[in-house]
Amino acid sequence: MTSPRSVSPRRLPKRSWRWTAFAALALAGIFGTAIGSSIDVGAVATNPRTQRANVRSEQAKIAAKVNALESSQDAVMSALKAMEENVRGQQAVLSEARRQAEVSAAEAAQAEKDAAQTSRDLDALRARVARYAVKAYVEPPGEELMRRFEAASAQEDATRNALLNMQSRSDSDVIDQLRSTKARLEEELARAQAAKSAAETHAAEAEGALQSLSVAQSQQQAYASQVRQRLDETLSDAAFLSRMDAELGRQIAAEAAALARAVVGVPSSGSGSGSGSSNNTTPPPSGNNPYPTPALTTVNGITVASSIADRVRGLLNAASADGINLSGYGYRDFNTQISLRRQNCGTTQYAIWEMPPDACSPPTARPGYSYHERGLAIDFMANGRFINSRSNPGFVWLAANAGRFGFYNLPSEPWHWDTRGT
Repeated sequence: MTSPRSVSPRRLPKRSWRWTAFAALALAGIFGTAIGSSIDVGAVATNPRTQRANVRSEQAKIAAKVNALESSQDAVMSALKAMEENVRGQQAVLSEARRQAEVSAAEAAQAEKDAAQTSRDLDALRARVARYAVKAYVEPPGEELMRRFEAASAQEDATRNALLNMQSRSDSDVIDQLRSTKARLEEELARAQAAKSAAETHAAEAEGALQSLSVAQSQQQAYASQVRQRLDETLSDAAFLSRMDAELGRQIAAEAAALARAVVGVPSSGSGSGSGSSNNTTPPPSGNNPYPTPALTTVNGITVASSIADRVRGLLNAASADGINLSGYGYRDFNTQISLRRQNCGTTQYAIWEMPPDACSPPTARPGYSYHERGLAIDFMANGRFINSRSNPGFVWLAANAGRFGFYNLPSEPWHWDTRGT
């Protein structure tokens, strides 16, 4: 029987397979494919909030075409509501896009931090495996070393196998750690790339939302300027007409107050703009220069600027010939309006002449914005009553004939006719 000690040295290559396999695995782990992956992150799908904002934007564009000077109270109020909702919606989209951009940026930063630590761990494992691999290839186990593991008895053989198995498991553990660490690093790099792409997408959304918000605010401000011009006309009439017809005065004041509440707080943007806008009013004077009082002429009880007296006379005569008895009120001294502004708005030059009417308490028209103060407007009465509807016979006649004499209606006020169209 052959003694265990007489094992041929030719078995040495067989006994060194673990070292060779380990070295091969180690080199594969070290010199494997480069780590790093690029995530193709598509554009973030348009979310419901953005979709709703787009719808509101289109509604606001339509609303901006409603003429604030000529349209009904309800139409103007609806337009203002649409624009306010558009501004709020764009603000919400901007806020959410910025929040998501910040969250994604934070996620990217954390993923990059994790990847950096994992990369350091991977470098340490690679260095460890490299040392094993070099030793396995450069210094393979010799015959003398292997003889130490050759057993003279079954017990020694079991001990030898246990030692070799322990070494094999240890080697395999290192390789497994290397692989899992590489996989974790790839995952963290992918997560960082995805988060960075998401942050860039949300930042672009925020930039677009900011531009949309700017457009919405400009649109709202321009329309509010038209509404304020309407308020200057309406409130001036309300203050005067309430002394002649209390019920009509209260109606006008209530409508004007609703409009004032709808635009209060909206910054002024200068002159009105939009479809059908008209801004023929005289700008408020600077300093203490009042508007010059025009030359005045009274025609059948209606005082107007002398420059239009003949036209007024012709209009009244034509109406009378058709059986329509027109009367009314024309010129108003703007000093009365200045007094109201001092009372309701303040005593500074800005408060008197420039402060928006809705900023006063109660809302009060700016002096100089009414055609009455230039003697170029008339609030008509028919058969002794103010014309307060378009079905009134006086309005029907004026609508058909006033243009021949150079007078045009302020559509929001059936009784108000002036020369702004000439």
